[in-house]
This record gives sequence, structure tokens and C-alpha cells, in this order.
Amino acid sequence: MNVYKKVILIFSLFSLISCEKLFVSSIINNSKNEIIVKVKIDNEAVDKKRKEYLEQGFLFDEENPKDYEIKIKSSESYDFAGGMHVEPDFYDIKEMEIYSGDTLILKCRNDQMKKLFSSESSPGHLDLIIK
Repeated sequence: MNVYKKVILIFSLFSLISCEKLFVSSIINNSKNEIIVKVKIDNEAVDKKRKEYLEQGFLFDEENPKDYEIKIKSSESYDFAGGMHVEPDFYDIKEMEIYSGDTLILKCRNDQMKKLFSSESSPGHLDLIIK
């Protein structure tokens, strides 16, 4: 009888875990050249979110993230953002620029980010494909 309880417990835990919906946004480089992604952080939005979290009793890192740059080789991808239960909203991104060599191939603001990332590849994935 004890074995049956353990089996039921294990299956119950697996069923709970499988209900967690994970969302990931990726930048996929399908071009022939390496691309460079430059991301500018919106510190005002980060400060606002930090204040909301602190008011709700959550811990939040006191240091703001810094602007950053990512190199993505041809035929590779980079997981840009992700989370559980909700699609990424890119609240902390002020602007993103993508370069191929010296050429700017894409520049977008925060309000354009969700439109650029497509969910056509698979459920739960929001992909920006560079061709």
C-alpha cells in the first residue's frame, strides 16, 4: 500500500509541474554573417518595477542592469527573455539595435518589441528571425 501512495504522489507532482507554461523569446540569426545586438536598458522602467515589487514585499536587486551587447554567429540563436505564465513584455528594454558588420539592419523601441517577436515557430516561443 505504501508503494501505491508513492506512485500517486510522484504522478501528482509531475502533473503539477507540467502545467507550468514557460515562455521564451529568442533572437535567431539565419543570415550568413555574425550579427551584433545592442540593448539599451530603460532604468526608469526598472526603478518603477522595483518600487512595485518592494511594496508587495518582494526582494529586488538594488543595482540597475547596464546596457549590453551580444554577438550571435550565423545559424545560432540567443535566448533574449523568458518567464513563467506570461509572455515577455520587454519592460526593461528602452531600445534595441541589430547590426550586421557596420550596417544597422534593425532599430526598435520598447513599444515595437512585441510586434517583432513572432510566435509562429512553436507555442511558448517568441522568435525574432534575422535573415
